[in-house]
Amino acid sequence: MNITRVAIVGHTGRPQVRSEAARLRASLTRRGLEVRFDHDLAEAMGVAGEPVERLGRWCQLMISLGGDGTVLTAGRVMAGRKGVLLPVNLGGLGFLAAAEDHELDAAVKATLSGRWQVATRRGVETSIRRARGGRARQQGFALNDAVVRSAVSYAAIHLRVAALGHDLGHLVADGLIASSASGSTAYSLSAGGPLVAPDVDALVVTPACAHALGSRSLVLAPGSVVSARVISPGPALLVLDGQQPIELAKDDIVEMQSSTAVVRVIENPARPFLRALQAKLGWQGSERRSL
Repeated sequence: MNITRVAIVGHTGRPQVRSEAARLRASLTRRGLEVRFDHDLAEAMGVAGEPVERLGRWCQLMISLGGDGTVLTAGRVMAGRKGVLLPVNLGGLGFLAAAEDHELDAAVKATLSGRWQVATRRGVETSIRRARGGRARQQGFALNDAVVRSAVSYAAIHLRVAALGHDLGHLVADGLIASSASGSTAYSLSAGGPLVAPDVDALVVTPACAHALGSRSLVLAPGSVVSARVISPGPALLVLDGQQPIELAKDDIVEMQSSTAVVRVIENPARPFLRALQAKLGWQGSERRSL
């Protein structure tokens, strides 16, 4: 790729992000690249910026500076775009990042020179069929997961679930999680779901804290649709990537499936999936423990 247009998004509450963003823009500008900040980051820095959605259409490379939440925001913007996303961890866990803060300059250099490859990540797309009638309307894209849950903290939700054209019955749980393969290491994993390599095209459906021992995860092929009808009378939510809540009412039906749109992300060859599991999530074993 001959990259000339770079967008920078970042966690506005972290001083390190603001200082690194300013330094990075100066460095890239000296190389002849055009660099723009997203509006929220720019406002925190006291400079001009643009809405992140507009930057997604404009840029050839988007660099996210922050934690996994910043990566998810950038990923939703870049879904279906020709540009690529370089996630750099200047936050906490940073499981989705291709590089850590001390590797920022090297990661940008490797990306611009084409030494790091581009991979695709498929997300989850959702639609809602309202109880009051009408056609199902698409609600949005989630890079990690879409969750149907109660709007009241710690309250179980009652759902009627169907998949592959079959009724799966009445689910009572804290929620129902539909995750992408790359999102399988997030909320779905915490709820007992499987680890799935990010390059696998799959939809992982996991009940969260189900009130039945037989409620387990389903791993479905692309094109498979999972639907959840809200039975509970209380308020409910569809939450995308833990960041975008959409209100649901009784008898609303949420449909979730693997997205047709993909996000093009930069991969660090020195940080493969299994190594990230070891370093970030503590996946480990030893000969001593196995004997």
